[in-house]
Amino acid sequence: MSIATDSSTRYGFIGIGQMGWGMAMNLRQKIPKDAKMVICEISESRKNQFLQEVESRGVVTVAGTPKEVAEQSDVVITMLPKGQHVREVFTNEENGLLSAAPRETPVHFIDCSTIEAATSVDIGKQVAKSKLGTFIDAPVSGGPNGANAGTLALMVGGSEEDWERAEPILRMMGKNVFHCGPPGAGLATKQINNYLSSVCTVGVCEAMNMGVKYGLDPKKLADVINVSSGRCYNSSDQNPVKGVTPGSASEKDFVGGFSVELCKGVLDMAVALGEQVGARFVLSDRVLALYDKALKDERTRGMDSRSIYRFFADNDVL
Repeated sequence: MSIATDSSTRYGFIGIGQMGWGMAMNLRQKIPKDAKMVICEISESRKNQFLQEVESRGVVTVAGTPKEVAEQSDVVITMLPKGQHVREVFTNEENGLLSAAPRETPVHFIDCSTIEAATSVDIGKQVAKSKLGTFIDAPVSGGPNGANAGTLALMVGGSEEDWERAEPILRMMGKNVFHCGPPGAGLATKQINNYLSSVCTVGVCEAMNMGVKYGLDPKKLADVINVSSGRCYNSSDQNPVKGVTPGSASEKDFVGGFSVELCKGVLDMAVALGEQVGARFVLSDRVLALYDKALKDERTRGMDSRSIYRFFADNDVL
């Protein structure tokens, strides 16, 4: 019997944010009905709203600290914004996950956060040292839409044994699940993918703006691109022109979604990774400069990363 089909397996989920919300919803719906699930979320309003909406999918209880989650779970999934948050949740001496006492059965930790690979590898070593359980990095791609639909791509770094145990659990939250290699490999893969996605975002913004300024119907332009060689995720699922893609960030005036702050953070990680391994960049300086501008500009600050389209539309790029 797989750990995912065993109704005695207890699940913990920490971080019910933009991505964690849909992931936790799908997990609760797909684990056995009588399996136990506990969440930990610092936003009181977010937590209460989640508990109200998840009720029809199964019972979910609340823990006050990560330590309590570890004590009540056999599998713990974390989905947090930055490396500092992951480190705090795991290593806080008073109430972190690793402050829980070791027990006969291990806790299997799955961190889906997008953080520095080196930070993740170090946390994995601390998990091993604590003798509390196992650890894998399993960052995701697909945005809030993919999280809600359960169609995320997940990239795993960890041992073969830990990967095989975690795979059926990850498939409850995503459609495409890959074992990318040893600890840290999932995060390296994720960062490389995000770098490429950001480059594509800039290209899509340039192309769509060119079409709009020429007088083309942006919906028809996107329809052609999306069955032609220019197609990418940011031309189809997240087109930056309002009215082109239902459910995209542009439809919500770029409120919510994958923020420019998070995007810039992952870009910095990816470029640092490239420099670490001696990979040459041609486009990184321009892409980073655009997102540096986005962090400071009122048109984009705090908005979805595709909001940089506003710079192109306003003829105010760099």
